[in-house]
Amino acid sequence: MGNKITIEPVSRVEGHGKVTVYLNDAGQVDKTYLHITQVRGFEKFCEGRLFNEMGIITPRICGICPVSHHLAAAKAGDAILGVELTPTAVMLRRLLHYSQMLQSHALHFFYLASPDLLFGMESDPATRNIIGVIGADPELAKKGVFLRSFGQKIIEYLGEKRVHPNAAIPGGMNKALSQEEREIIMSQIDRAIADSVLAVELVKEYIKENKTLADTFAAFDSAYMGLV
Repeated sequence: MGNKITIEPVSRVEGHGKVTVYLNDAGQVDKTYLHITQVRGFEKFCEGRLFNEMGIITPRICGICPVSHHLAAAKAGDAILGVELTPTAVMLRRLLHYSQMLQSHALHFFYLASPDLLFGMESDPATRNIIGVIGADPELAKKGVFLRSFGQKIIEYLGEKRVHPNAAIPGGMNKALSQEEREIIMSQIDRAIADSVLAVELVKEYIKENKTLADTFAAFDSAYMGLV
């Protein structure tokens, strides 16, 4: 009889998952499955709700990217009402979304990916993590913490809290930036841009030095398509 190996939980991923590996009688890998919880029930328990409630309900799909779901629900509400947003509302929503992108990418790059880039994928798992990054390069770790905090703070300014914000509503936004909040953001924007550029340069340098690995790692033929 073959054996089954279960890896649970899978660490350093944004969500919950496990891997099941089935071995044949010779002890070789026969099949491998990645298990991710897909059905959450949102499609069902949203039925019959008022459309203007969706901006609060749907962000609960994800604690990492709630702003994306929040804005998608608000835009669906815009379409139902047939309204055109004011230029100010458009810019505030963009600021909210860009802040989400910044904090999410900072989480993924600095907290989840940078240990592999800095130490190598074959290094000791005991140190190949964000704690190891702090010990090896505290200044780099601080940049990651700052970028994530900066993005989340803007989300909090616009949506009352950093996760699952209440900001966009069908037809616009329910809050504007105060003068004080705007000045705080502008006082830190140069640092945020500089740290973001540094992160991009780190990736470019890594790809340059590890081109073969970068071109082939986790590459497989599929029918998936990315849309921009």
